[in-house]
Amino acid sequence: MRIHTMTAKKTRFTLVALMLLAGLLSLPIIAGADERGEGWRIMTDVDNRYRGDSWSMDMYILLTDENGRERERSLRMLGKMFGDDERTLTYVTSPSRLRGTGILTYDWDDRARSNESWLYLPDLGRVTRLTTSSRSDYFLGTDFTYGDLEGLDVEDFEYAIDRENSNDSETVVDAEPLDRDIIDKYGYTRIRYWVDTERDLVTRAQYWLQNEGWVKYYSQFDFEEIDGVWVSGREQMVLTRDNRRIHSTVITRGDVEINLDISDNTFTTGGLERAAE
Repeated sequence: MRIHTMTAKKTRFTLVALMLLAGLLSLPIIAGADERGEGWRIMTDVDNRYRGDSWSMDMYILLTDENGRERERSLRMLGKMFGDDERTLTYVTSPSRLRGTGILTYDWDDRARSNESWLYLPDLGRVTRLTTSSRSDYFLGTDFTYGDLEGLDVEDFEYAIDRENSNDSETVVDAEPLDRDIIDKYGYTRIRYWVDTERDLVTRAQYWLQNEGWVKYYSQFDFEEIDGVWVSGREQMVLTRDNRRIHSTVITRGDVEINLDISDNTFTTGGLERAAE
């Protein structure tokens, strides 16, 4: 549910890797988990859902802590397909002290090739390549990790259908990381997805973090079809500890364009730096 971008071929299913373009274990493997069964097929369909050949989106973010204090951010996201590979560039447009801070991600179709991400911090004036150990860190005070933004790879998990909680409109899919390294990579010991299988969209998700008692809840709403692509108008991630809300991030969609002309040079580390200008 690989923050959220786009063509019939690849895009890891970030939930906010796609940033609203939906429209981001040591536990035993779930009984009946089907690595190449129905759960895997459903999540692969979500991953391969058509999202356009290129896209741009403005996003408005509201951060709220457990005491009700609020902060705001504005972001712009650009994305483009390069054959079966996906590249996205997301950067801050406000507030001014964070303006130009951005992340560039290469999502490779080749499973043997690890995805790559780079972070630009204007205060430092340089681009830093993100390591695997950075994937579980949080982006700019939001409740989305760099891994959520880059996207969780379908192949890193085993899946099982929870038929008891599924219904005619949604299928519930439980995902378990294949090994300890993947837990450390993303910071999640288990994930549960609610999938609209008619439109191949994740409408809700629940993430169990490594620290006991910590759980994140994701949801997205107000779907609209734009140029053949389903886009959500709003998404939310809530961080909880022992069932108590600690922090939340609400992202509201602004202007969206699908299949527009974007230069390939935009999706380079030089383009990442130019976004700060």
